[in-house]
Amino acid sequence: MSNDNASSSGQWYFDTRTQSVAEEPGPDRLGPYPTRDEAASAMRIVDARNKRWSEDPRWNDDADEA
Repeated sequence: MSNDNASSSGQWYFDTRTQSVAEEPGPDRLGPYPTRDEAASAMRIVDARNKRWSEDPRWNDDADEA
């Protein structure tokens, strides 16, 4: 493939088992992402979302205990 940001499906996935970018969905894969670069950043994206959710009182069970 000549363009690293073009996959046959137009979508990219991050394989959590192999820690690599893939062009097809699978049981150990996150995505889809629109570009290869975003798929490669999947774990950073997950970490950032988890941090936001842990700080959001709507998702924080500890907020009910206060």
